Amino acid sequence: MQICAVTVAYNNPKELARLLRSLQIHPNLNGLIVLDNSREEYLKENEAIFRMYADRYQFTHLAHPKKNIGSAGAFCQGMKIAHEKEFDWVWLLDQDGTAEKGCLASLLRNAAQADILCPQIVNIDNPEMVLPQSGAVQNFWGRMVWIAFTESRNISFFATHGALISKSVLDRIGYYDPHHFFVGSEDSDYAFRSTAEHMVIRLVVEAKAGHPDARYRSLEKRRGLINAGVIDNISAERGGDAVDHLSARLLLRVQQSILHGARLLPEHLGYVDNKLIADRNCRKTQGVASLSYAYLAAKRLTSFQLGAACLYSLLTLLFRKLIGGSRISLKGTVSMYSICLQSKLRKEWPFGSIEQFCLRIAE
Repeated sequence: MQICAVTVAYNNPKELARLLRSLQIHPNLNGLIVLDNSREEYLKENEAIFRMYADRYQFTHLAHPKKNIGSAGAFCQGMKIAHEKEFDWVWLLDQDGTAEKGCLASLLRNAAQADILCPQIVNIDNPEMVLPQSGAVQNFWGRMVWIAFTESRNISFFATHGALISKSVLDRIGYYDPHHFFVGSEDSDYAFRSTAEHMVIRLVVEAKAGHPDARYRSLEKRRGLINAGVIDNISAERGGDAVDHLSARLLLRVQQSILHGARLLPEHLGYVDNKLIADRNCRKTQGVASLSYAYLAAKRLTSFQLGAACLYSLLTLLFRKLIGGSRISLKGTVSMYSICLQSKLRKEWPFGSIEQFCLRIAE
C-alpha cells in the first residue's frame, strides 16, 4: 500500500520543519509532496528543510507556483501529482499542524470502513483538548455544526489536516476546487462532493493530529487578516473579533450567544465587504471567504435551507448595520444572496470562477 503526504507551505519555515519532523515517525509513508506558496524570501529555507527530510521517501516533489494559488489550488496540484503517480492513499496535512505518533497507522487500520479517513484534531499546545475541527454534521437547517467528537463515527464534513483520501475518491471526485475557493471551505466542498457520490467519511478518534485552535488565534493576526481582506464578517460570526471598536463588546456578546445555540440555527452565508467591492479584484485582496462559502451553500443546501439561510443572514446583516458595521456592503450582499437563490432554482451556477462571481457583485 503506497501512501503520499501532501502539504502546502506558506511563509513559515519553522512550521514546515515541525510538520515534516512529525512525519518521520510514520513508517507507512512512501511519498512527500510540498507545494510552496511562500514569498521569495522564504523559498530557499523551505527547500533546505524539504531536502533535510526527503531522503527517507521513495518519491518526493517540491514545487513553487509562479503566484500564490491559495490552499485550494496548491492542494489540488499536490493531489493530482500523487494521483498520477498511482498512490493508493493521499494524506493531506496543514503546514501549521503535526501528526501524532500512530496517527497514520490508526487511520489505515480502518481503511476497510470508509473512503476518507480523518483523525481526531487536538490542540497542538494541549493535546488533551479535542478541537471542533475533528468533524461536522448538518442540522435541520443545513448548518454545518463542528463538534469535538470523542468517539469514532461517520461524519459529513472534515477539516483538511490529517485527512487520508483513497484513490477511489480521487478517481471519482477529482481534487480540491481551485476555481471557486482560495483559502477556506475547499475541504467542506470536497466532503460534500464525496458524500453526494455515496463516499463514506469516517472519523477515527484513535488517530491524533495536532493543530492550533482556530478560535484562539492572536487578535493581532486576525485583525491583520481582516484589514487585508483575507477574512471578513463570516469569520466574525464564527467567533472572531468585530472590526468596529465602538460596537465590539456588544457584538461579540451577541455572536457568542448565537454560536452557543448554533445547532438550532440556519447556516450563515456571510457578507460582502466594502473593501472587496472597492478593489474589484478577488485575488488581489484574497477576500473570498464569503463568496466561496455562498457558492458552496448554493450547491449543498436544499431550496428551503438556502432560503432560511438567506433570511437569517439578512436579519443579522441589518443588526450589524444598525450597530455600526460600516464595512458591509448591503447592495453587494443582497446581490450575492439573489444569485445564490436564482442558481438553486435554475440548478446551474452561472460562473466558472470566484473572480467572475465577484465582478458580477461589484457591478
